[in-house]
Amino acid sequence: MFSFQAVNTMRYTLFMLVTLAACFVIQILALRAVGGRTTKSESNFFSSLARLQSAAKGKPEVMFLGSSITGRLPDRANGFKGVANMGCDGGSAADALRAMDRGLLSAAPLLIIEGNTIFLGISCKETEISKAICSPWFAVGRSVGFVSATARPAAFAYSKLLAGKIGSPGSPQGIAENLSTKPYIPKEHSVTLANDSEKELVEELSGIISRLASHGTKCWVVILPPRIEPGAAQHNLVVAIAAKAGVPFWDLGVGIPAEHVQLTDGIHMTPSSAALTMREILREVYRDRQ
Repeated sequence: MFSFQAVNTMRYTLFMLVTLAACFVIQILALRAVGGRTTKSESNFFSSLARLQSAAKGKPEVMFLGSSITGRLPDRANGFKGVANMGCDGGSAADALRAMDRGLLSAAPLLIIEGNTIFLGISCKETEISKAICSPWFAVGRSVGFVSATARPAAFAYSKLLAGKIGSPGSPQGIAENLSTKPYIPKEHSVTLANDSEKELVEELSGIISRLASHGTKCWVVILPPRIEPGAAQHNLVVAIAAKAGVPFWDLGVGIPAEHVQLTDGIHMTPSSAALTMREILREVYRDRQ
């Protein structure tokens, strides 16, 4: 016969299992309701991890790599089919590029590399995101959505708060803008770099881009709004990377009319401006493929 204590233990265990299963069901339903991923969590770390894990699922046609500026762009969860967002809050595209080079992240056929914050890749210190990508938990979260960072209860709350503050994501539909810039492949040595650290970063990232190309992945290097003054050291670094790698460079910070771009804090685009930017990039991408 089971003792009274054993029966209570079984009841307690059963109760915990049922409660855990119910929580997972709620998370699954909540994720479906928000299109498969949340947009913001309680910290830059978990927000970035959520985007990376969500973007790594399936087989997207285009991946956007960058910082929180990229993180504001809509993707397949918002109706932009085939688009995955890998923006790392407080980081840069260098984190994702290095992980892809090491085989820790898969790459889409086309990568759009945000140039605005690429200078952050100069730091030799391994970031917390880079460390997390190597962890077994990251791999589990890529495969099982309801235990990933995007399904954290706090992420649903913070995403709702962010949407209430800046608005909902923009639509894939919209009229074409009259842009003043187009993608082009810069000539090598067309700009001057500020120091040896920048030269080393150019060599490193252009090498990664070339290795990705050998496996069928194309890259574009793009400066997103807000504008970076052409000729500034930050701008020259981006041009130099594209030139060395022999890939298209596109300055959308200058190309999109300033009056058509609204920012929430001087750095990040509003949802409507982010959607406008995404539409223009995809128009040019699909035109290039024709």
